[in-house]
Amino acid sequence: MRFLFLVEAEKPLKINIRKALSILLLAAVLLTSCASTTMIQSNPPGAEVYIENMKMGTTPYYYTDTKIVGSTTEIKLKKEGYKDFSTVITRDERADVGAIVGGCFLLVPFLWTMEYNPIHQYDLQAGKNQNASSSSSAAGSNQNDQLTNELIKLKSLLDQNAITPNENTALKSKILNNDYDYNNSMVEQIIKYKRLLDAKLLSNEEYNAQKNKLLMGN
Repeated sequence: MRFLFLVEAEKPLKINIRKALSILLLAAVLLTSCASTTMIQSNPPGAEVYIENMKMGTTPYYYTDTKIVGSTTEIKLKKEGYKDFSTVITRDERADVGAIVGGCFLLVPFLWTMEYNPIHQYDLQAGKNQNASSSSSAAGSNQNDQLTNELIKLKSLLDQNAITPNENTALKSKILNNDYDYNNSMVEQIIKYKRLLDAKLLSNEEYNAQKNKLLMGN
């Protein structure tokens, strides 16, 4: 009786193990059927790959997902010296035979009966990006504003006899020929010396000495 009891007790255990193995096998089949992989290539290679605005690697890059049929994925490629390239791939490019066969036994895999093409090849165009061009335009506009403001201040100094016509011509030439450091503006420094002169904190001799030293670059 004890022997028969042990034999009967082992049967549920064997059945549970078989069920667990069956479930694991089924899960593996489903996972394999659900996944789709495509290789993203660019010409030239070495472009940075962004998937849904997240940097993932560089081309050639293998992309895999388990999205259902009809799902879309945004891809962006970036490479120095080339325009940014954006596109969208959709999981409906070709039939997945494995998922279709699985769907004959289980209804769920029919959600993954389509997959991506094996390769997606994109040609990058040489040139600057629009945002880079906009930044360059903004920088150029800012420099023009600086030039205009500097010439206006220079004219004011000439009108106040704070500088001579020759000094005005020399400084204007530097500004117009982009041979001028706006971060260390000579015009602004002369204006400061002129304010000290007007406040009688500098004599005429001291003012001219400081101005000449500045203009001579010593």
